[in-house]
Amino acid sequence: MKTPPHRIALAAALAALLCAACRTPPPAAPVPPAALAAARDAIPQEEMPDPLLYLPPPPAPDSPAKAWDLARYEWGKTVRTADPARAAQAVQDALFTWENLYAMFTPSYGRTISEAETPALCAMLRYGVESVRHACRGAKRKYMRVRPFAELREPSLTPDDERFLVNNGSYPSGHAANGWAAALLLAEVAPGSSEAILERGLAIGESRVIVGVHWQSDVDAARVVAAAAVARLHADPEFLARMAAAKAEAAARR
Repeated sequence: MKTPPHRIALAAALAALLCAACRTPPPAAPVPPAALAAARDAIPQEEMPDPLLYLPPPPAPDSPAKAWDLARYEWGKTVRTADPARAAQAVQDALFTWENLYAMFTPSYGRTISEAETPALCAMLRYGVESVRHACRGAKRKYMRVRPFAELREPSLTPDDERFLVNNGSYPSGHAANGWAAALLLAEVAPGSSEAILERGLAIGESRVIVGVHWQSDVDAARVVAAAAVARLHADPEFLARMAAAKAEAAARR
């Protein structure tokens, strides 16, 4: 039996996490919240890995990769009618606010993620995800790829977003990158829940295909950008301080 692609991606992510755990030195002592508040909010774009130097361009119109994009777009349309609950989740996943991001991962993380209950975890996620958003910008602006609903002139499941998205590059997907990066970071804080966390992170990218605002290759590229960004985060002292504080907070609440 052929292993589904999303299970291969999940297994690869778990293997990477295990290897990182073997090599990572003991975390530094947590930094006081006041010091974290005074630091920068994210790694700026110019200090992040440039996707234009390691990502291929979007698929050409007559390529097999574009044919796969079109097939996955049609799959997403079938989900809309065959699985209304999954379609509703995809629409909810499209809302990018910090509160919604926390809510997305609360069930898989195993406890409520909020500014009130897990302030150090939220500070780490904000820093990490904002850095990932910076990392995506260069490629999105360079390619300005047309989104599926606009190219095919069909409605998406998020019509209120279309006016903005039609002028916003599709490649790579910012939502998918944010979701995958958040999953990788949360899985590091809660390795015992990593499978469920990573599965939720994959689903956020899948949701972009279901609602019809991203091609599958946009989502695949986003996961590469997110992985590169997370690697860069682990060489940043300010991020490491936030991660140490998040791990200490989680340990204290066990």
